[in-house]
Amino acid sequence: MVYLGLFFLALLPRVYDLPRFVTADEAKWVYRSAQFWAALLRGDPAGTSVNLTPAVTTTWLGSLGLAFYYQFNHAVIGLPLLDWLTSLPEFRTDLPVLVATRWSMAIATSLGVVIIYGLARPLFGATVAFMGAVFVAFDPHTVSLSRILGHDAPTAMLMMISILLLLRGSRVAGGQSSRVARLQGGRGAGGQSDRDERLQDGEVVGGWGGTFYVVLSGVAAGLAFLSKAPALFLIPLAGLFLVSRLWFDRSAIGVWIGQFLLWGLAAYLTFVIVWPAAWVDPLGRPWAVVENGFISATDQDEADDENYWLVPDLGPFYYIIHGVFKLSPLVMVGLVVMLGGGLIHRPDRTDRQAGMVFDSPIFWLTTFALLFTLFMTLGDKRSPRYILPIFPPLAFIAAAGWDRLYLIFIRRDQTKRRPAADLRRLPFVITLMVSAGVILLPYAPYYFSYFNPLAGGPFLAPHVVKYGWGEGLDQVGRFLQRVVPGSRVGTPYASTVAPYFAGRLLDISGDHLDYIVLYSKQLQSGEPSPKAIEYYNTGGSVFSVTLNGLPYANVFAGPALQMLPSGTGPIGYRPLSPYGSIGQPLDVDVLWSAEEISPSASPIVTLRPTADNGALAAPSPAGSSTSILAQGPGSLTPIGEALVVSRHRLNLPEELERGRYRLFVDGQPLGDLDLRWFEAPPNLSRAGEINFEGQIALVGYQINPSTDFVGITVAWQAKQSPLADYTIFAQILEAETNERVAGVDTQPLNGTLPTSTWLNGEVVVDEYLIAVPFDFQPGYYKVIIGLYQPDKGRRLLLADGQDYWTVPWTFIRKDRPD
Repeated sequence: MVYLGLFFLALLPRVYDLPRFVTADEAKWVYRSAQFWAALLRGDPAGTSVNLTPAVTTTWLGSLGLAFYYQFNHAVIGLPLLDWLTSLPEFRTDLPVLVATRWSMAIATSLGVVIIYGLARPLFGATVAFMGAVFVAFDPHTVSLSRILGHDAPTAMLMMISILLLLRGSRVAGGQSSRVARLQGGRGAGGQSDRDERLQDGEVVGGWGGTFYVVLSGVAAGLAFLSKAPALFLIPLAGLFLVSRLWFDRSAIGVWIGQFLLWGLAAYLTFVIVWPAAWVDPLGRPWAVVENGFISATDQDEADDENYWLVPDLGPFYYIIHGVFKLSPLVMVGLVVMLGGGLIHRPDRTDRQAGMVFDSPIFWLTTFALLFTLFMTLGDKRSPRYILPIFPPLAFIAAAGWDRLYLIFIRRDQTKRRPAADLRRLPFVITLMVSAGVILLPYAPYYFSYFNPLAGGPFLAPHVVKYGWGEGLDQVGRFLQRVVPGSRVGTPYASTVAPYFAGRLLDISGDHLDYIVLYSKQLQSGEPSPKAIEYYNTGGSVFSVTLNGLPYANVFAGPALQMLPSGTGPIGYRPLSPYGSIGQPLDVDVLWSAEEISPSASPIVTLRPTADNGALAAPSPAGSSTSILAQGPGSLTPIGEALVVSRHRLNLPEELERGRYRLFVDGQPLGDLDLRWFEAPPNLSRAGEINFEGQIALVGYQINPSTDFVGITVAWQAKQSPLADYTIFAQILEAETNERVAGVDTQPLNGTLPTSTWLNGEVVVDEYLIAVPFDFQPGYYKVIIGLYQPDKGRRLLLADGQDYWTVPWTFIRKDRPD
């Protein structure tokens, strides 16, 4: 019951609201899992080398989730399994698919908590082991990484399991070797008492007991190596452990060396057996992982590209400070008590008999935590995720500290010898368990937003450490989908927004953006630039995301501020609409350094044709006033002490053609601007709401009948974007019989402007000429117009179900020659 209860305690926070948000790397891990499984199905073991992290345990778990998803949804998917796997994209994932893979990770890591508890019981005693397992189950940092598809959580769990198994195996082997020595020295007559001691300590009876645990430790280490390259740190740790055993137990040199070699052999065989790519390259794949890990850790270019603006460069203290911020208060208090009072923990008679620090599990967990932190600090590539393996060991050290507190304060009136059953321990343990849950649950499901309140929590963390890996961008995506589903948005971590938003996602400095998203981690780094951030903040956001007291994301109206090359003159410019609307005013902001512009200056922004603007004649020289199509003086507004913005209004003439033009300020080029029509020309008749399936509307028309042709001028307006490529048909029908007399089918503007290129809201004016047949009889006819998709042969429908719109009836006469 304890094991089952502990499993569900660990599972519930890990599976709560799994579809809520997506982290930055998960789309790639879904894709890699699909490629891994597809390679297996094709019988291509080498193809399972989808990443040299190597994250093989992650891709196995991801493949398991994909298998369950396909099993229950194959009828809807409608593709063979292999075709479906190869069709999954790399940088975008569907939420149901991702959730299926997350379930396998959540279950696996919850089972890891149970296994850790089972292995820790003989080492720490039932109470400390249970408290330590609860701390792992409810640790915010561990939970946050245990419910997503990634490789950090499996690495941490497997490293902890390997260490515990190694400690367990050393006790059994150590106990056996010392007893052999006593027997050889004439002190072994009491063989039965030795057997009873092993049974009491929960050891496996027989000479193979220590070997069994050591081999299992090697298996867990091999799986850890397959999870992430930093797990290779277990090799020198095991070597250090061997040296300590040899130092204090020289009588069993052969036993300890043999155990170490078996450990390494078990790790290697596990590595090769579990990774199919290693079947065909059993030496090359392990070396490739080591080599890739070294290259990644020493990636100085990536480290140099890391920017700091609102937070300091923590240097060698990076992992210490991040670790403190991510610790649970309960773990922090337990660590202070335990480490402050000494490292020797002697919960059972074996420890008391050994009487050595080097035989203490607490010592080795502490050693691992310290050395692994130092090991990761030596690398140039850093992330709070990378330090996760020290959190399970710290949880058990803290549990021992709380147990010490219990012994000091709660049982002060008891004798030093513990009673057989201490019933007051139960409420103490329950109180700690409930406290751990109370600390964790307010952050659900955004566990990444947790920062230790004892270290300053959300008040201090934003000024010291970077944060944000996609959490909170789900709310941005939902907001955009609700308000502007077809818009163009510039955002970091586009794969985390994509599952919630159907529009186009681009870089935050992209062209023609409707909205710009500035995210916490990029803001702390001063990206896209501190001056641009200050400019955006002056205008205010249209939507903000705050999680547990931390500001995460701000959505600003587009388009993006375009930064100019450094030098004299303006810093950047920004038209206040993604496209200029012909016949309407256009506002343009120009950003200046306060040192570069006089408070009394009056800069002028001008609009001029570009050399490649086919709609206009070749432009006059830039300095000529005849080339100026529109202009506007600027009014200056300071932004803080270092920046000034000048705002200019240009009235765009109605006679301009659709196309690209260039903006200048005081004769200095700023950049290009695209102009479009967004309102129907006033000379056309209004048709009311003629809307074809919410995609394209007819907003104006004019009929121009003649002897030989019927001319129809139509103003179309896109109601969404992007659109499919539609063909327009215009026909003359006999009024009574609806018999087709004449007609024309054509792409917009004779194929030069397909509907797939229209912007949302853009108006396109087109003219269609229907040739009147020679034998066309005078009478009443009707003119219809509509759209269809050629590849599907289906017309777009109006709200009344008609697949065309009827222009008011027209009497047409054709005069026949004599």
